[in-house]
Amino acid sequence: MRVFQVIEASANTTLNANQTWRRNLYESLVEMGVDVFLFPAEAGRKALDRGSPALRAAFSQQLLDAFRREHARQPFDLIFTYLMDGMLDLAVLDELRRGGVPLCNFSCNNIHQFSLVAELSPHVDFCLHAERDAREKFLAVGATPLWWPMASNPRYFKPYPLQRSLPVSFVGANYALRAHFIQHLLAQGIEVHAYGPGWQYGTTSAWRSLAKRAKYLLRSAFSGSAEAQYQASANLAEHDFRRLLAKSYPHNLHPPVSDEELVQLYSRSQISLGFLEVYEGHDASRAVTRHVHLREFEAPMSGALYCTGYSDELAGYFEPDREILVYRTPEELADKTRYYLAHAPEGEAIRQAGRQRALRDHTYQRRFEQLFAALGLRA
Repeated sequence: MRVFQVIEASANTTLNANQTWRRNLYESLVEMGVDVFLFPAEAGRKALDRGSPALRAAFSQQLLDAFRREHARQPFDLIFTYLMDGMLDLAVLDELRRGGVPLCNFSCNNIHQFSLVAELSPHVDFCLHAERDAREKFLAVGATPLWWPMASNPRYFKPYPLQRSLPVSFVGANYALRAHFIQHLLAQGIEVHAYGPGWQYGTTSAWRSLAKRAKYLLRSAFSGSAEAQYQASANLAEHDFRRLLAKSYPHNLHPPVSDEELVQLYSRSQISLGFLEVYEGHDASRAVTRHVHLREFEAPMSGALYCTGYSDELAGYFEPDREILVYRTPEELADKTRYYLAHAPEGEAIRQAGRQRALRDHTYQRRFEQLFAALGLRA
């Protein structure tokens, strides 16, 4: 089995030295004994971020040249990419497909950010979508979807022999309803700590915070349409809420952590939290939707007592309240948090069951085996 892989190492470019996708998507294949030619996609990300046709053309040509050279040297069985609109010229995808090697593009966050892959999706053979309910979005643009859930690599996401010194923790960016859940727990007297981008909102740069607030105020006051005024007002309210939270609980809200610190927090915490809610397009004035994140797999894999929102899709991965904890309301979240902080042996049984389920069913090695079988390939 030989795979031409085009991915970025990082799952979040705001985090220094993050290697999430390299560890999960590349190293899992290598550990399976697959011959992987890795073509880094960071230059494509730079083209996207800068909106540069010249950078996009250069990345496109370099990718195509590398594939032709390596395919001529030893043929590939699969092309696996993690690309978004604006990273490369779509004609390159059409050219790659002419070689007869199946081309799969993986994407996640499609529930609220489908626009990131809407243009390129019809230009690949299979769109590997991480969220079950994203299928119709791909069909609507003439693409061929294949549900390929996220997972985790147990080589990195594993328990550490650390003291559980934190009662409750969350690791991830501050967006959508996350600040509201954290505030609810803190107001209930539950010691919770949040780590990641945006939790020290407005406290690290007062001028930037004031400028953002002024922008929302001006848009709210002078936008020509009621819709635009509502959008500005909703985002202003969200801005003020997050800023007040950061000022009120400075000892509980922390900056981002490294990859290793993230995994260690799962072992340092008695309970690890997850939140499924997202704003459509990250806009506080738009609908709240819910979907499964990578955290739903890496936390149980790391041995966390994981507590996250309930969804039917998630219940197909882990048995609720036997392998992970689930909640449906902020009140239920607070109640379950209090209960399992006071009943550690019961939580330990759930923690162990969740890890065993993750090791059995939710490794990226297992996901790639399933993908190869679906495509009729032999690893």
